[in-house]
Amino acid sequence: MDEFEAFEQENGFWNPLNSVIYILENYGWYMLIACIALVVVYQKTLKSYIQKLREYKFERDYAAKYHKNPDVFAAHVSAQQQWAQKLQEKYNKESEEYQRKMKEKEEKKREELKRKYETSGGHVLGRKDDTSNLRPGYNPLMGAGSSSNYRPPRRSPCGGGGCGR
Repeated sequence: MDEFEAFEQENGFWNPLNSVIYILENYGWYMLIACIALVVVYQKTLKSYIQKLREYKFERDYAAKYHKNPDVFAAHVSAQQQWAQKLQEKYNKESEEYQRKMKEKEEKKREELKRKYETSGGHVLGRKDDTSNLRPGYNPLMGAGSSSNYRPPRRSPCGGGGCGR
């Protein structure tokens, strides 16, 4: 007697749901591994092959459509050129606007600097600036002061510093 027949006799009647449960209980892992293998094969080989077939079919249909009716092809090409021209005009307009804004910014900056130097009388070499960002008594050529005495510890590949010396 087969296991499946014994399973049916236990339940007393044949039920499609019981058959599915029986198959999944006995062969579930094999089915899961087969599904994973199919997904991997599809991702690695079949997907690119199907994509190439679609592209080939599209190109073939495209060539056939425009080969039969050259007027449609000419209309399509002129529409593409008009679209490209429209995009180019939009780009040129935006670039001119950007250039204009940059010139205005530059002029404002120049005017601000001009106003600043006119009110302060300009900058003379050798004169100390009142708006120094450095703290008083600090000379950058003298070093960092008391913090210059710090020296980091020597790095050694060994924790204790021995390493056979």
